[in-house]
Amino acid sequence: MPFDSLCRSKIFKNVPNYEDIKVDKDMKNRFLAVFTGMGGRFTRLRIICAITEEPKNPNELSKKLELDYKTVTHSIDVLEKNGFITRQGEGYGATFFPSNLLTENLSTLYVVIRKVEAKFDREKKYAG
Repeated sequence: MPFDSLCRSKIFKNVPNYEDIKVDKDMKNRFLAVFTGMGGRFTRLRIICAITEEPKNPNELSKKLELDYKTVTHSIDVLEKNGFITRQGEGYGATFFPSNLLTENLSTLYVVIRKVEAKFDREKKYAG
């Protein structure tokens, strides 16, 4: 699964075994809304992984992730509005960090991602 290789050693390193995770239903719905949209799911998770590794501003994220600046800022806005990242500073120099809400609910996020990826893998298998 792409998400496992993308973030397993960084953001999900302290998440319990998949089978042992207790899912928070409210957080599951919030995560589904933010991380399952086809257009932004990988970008948003890549941003989370990057700022978990080291807090960054949008320009640094754009360069590190090799994405358009506007794409990064749009995803940052979505993540910030949903309370998954926090901002320190203002303007171009604002640095982003994972929020406490996100870090306290990583297990639920991991479950959501695994389910979405399993569905994506099944669809890809039957399409080819």
